[in-house]
Amino acid sequence: MDLDKVVKLLQQTDGRDKIYKFAANFAKIVAWQTADKETAKKWNGLAKSIGEGRSLMRMGKWVGNASKIQAVGAKITTLNQRGLVELLRVIGDFGYIFGDNLAYLGKYNILPVDAKSAGKNSKVFQFWGYVCAVILDVWSLILLPTKGLDEKTLQKERTALILSFTKNAADMMSTLASVGYLKGFGYDPSTGFTAACGATSGAIATYTNWTKLK
Repeated sequence: MDLDKVVKLLQQTDGRDKIYKFAANFAKIVAWQTADKETAKKWNGLAKSIGEGRSLMRMGKWVGNASKIQAVGAKITTLNQRGLVELLRVIGDFGYIFGDNLAYLGKYNILPVDAKSAGKNSKVFQFWGYVCAVILDVWSLILLPTKGLDEKTLQKERTALILSFTKNAADMMSTLASVGYLKGFGYDPSTGFTAACGATSGAIATYTNWTKLK
């Protein structure tokens, strides 16, 4: 393993965040399948601690999303369906992070905010952001053969899009359980399933971040 690349990965906020995401969900999986209550409690405590650490890492990150919203919105000069979906995806990420920040600050009474309500609204934004991300991945996969790329580049782009689709679809399935839109239709997965989705997303994102390093 290239130590320089490991250092570069850990220097990136997103690099650390996605590693923590995998670790937190792995801890949830261990806790879910552990029969001993005390051991499960320890692993759930670890997952919760890592989750709060990720919330702190995201503190104020919505400011960057606000800039992205302006940038994407400025590019939509006409009625552009893809541009609109991209804008909604960024808005979804903005709402998720902003709501997550409010939930954290409300939990510790730093702001007079209902932490549970803010957390729930955050998940709604997150879910629809992932829906838009999945749509964009499928859209890009469909249009990819029309770009006139050589075979090697085409295969590389297709692999990257498939990984992105898998990651976003896993996150969408996990957050769908949180918002409960399909609960009445029987979609009420176990903690093990949603944690597996989160771990899959974290692992793919970490791999993607790793391959981008030089």
